[in-house]
Amino acid sequence: MSSPEPEFRSDLAKTPLPEVLETVRRYRVPGVITVTRQGIEKRIFIWHGDVIFATSSDRFDSLGHYLLKCGLISQAQFVESSRRLVASAGAKRLGDVLAEMGLMDGARLKAMVLEQVKAIVTELFAWDEGEVSFKVGEYRTDELIQLSIPTRQLILQGVKGLSDVRRAVAALGPSWTVLSPAYAGVELGDAGLSPSELAYLGLVDGVKTLRELVSAGPGEAAHNARLIYAFYVLKLVVRRESDSAKIKKLQWKSAGSTYRAGE
Repeated sequence: MSSPEPEFRSDLAKTPLPEVLETVRRYRVPGVITVTRQGIEKRIFIWHGDVIFATSSDRFDSLGHYLLKCGLISQAQFVESSRRLVASAGAKRLGDVLAEMGLMDGARLKAMVLEQVKAIVTELFAWDEGEVSFKVGEYRTDELIQLSIPTRQLILQGVKGLSDVRRAVAALGPSWTVLSPAYAGVELGDAGLSPSELAYLGLVDGVKTLRELVSAGPGEAAHNARLIYAFYVLKLVVRRESDSAKIKKLQWKSAGSTYRAGE
């Protein structure tokens, strides 16, 4: 009798999706991450540390709805392509229908699927509850288009897009937390950091506190906090506690909101 495939299970309230993605990437194991909440199931397919596809049971995540939302097809074209797709009784994919209608060629379709998959994954970063699991195995989707999206770039993109930074702030610790660099130059290539973000990462020296780093960042405080959280998730920086005498209250103010740590 064969042994069951290894599987990890947790709750997003305990283990946020960015941290799950980075762990899977680091160990380079193939498999599928499944996230469920309120009857919606989304799956992220991983191969050699990269995201190769993502699916969602939410119809508003479908390629047709994505193209409509982005203004790449009109409402009339959406309705007609949906009609043709249903009429094919499974014989055609949406890409085939869009090509027949003269709306999309192969190269453009792949580019749009790439953006759709990124959206499915990064929008999950805002979920602060729900079940998450990772099952090891060589999974294949029934899609013809296979992608290879660097997971680190998805993590950085998703974290920078978080609308609520309070959870990220809580993960980073209180204001007196000191961050130390934990990277080698060869580890930065696939992270997708911009020149200004690389320069900001260089400010982490094992001496500056979280408060000092947030104040010294390239943007407003909430943006800087997101970047530091991304560095933390990507294992580019690590935390250590400074002298307790340095305990202070940290306030991050952005767009009329205040974020506090270290009461």
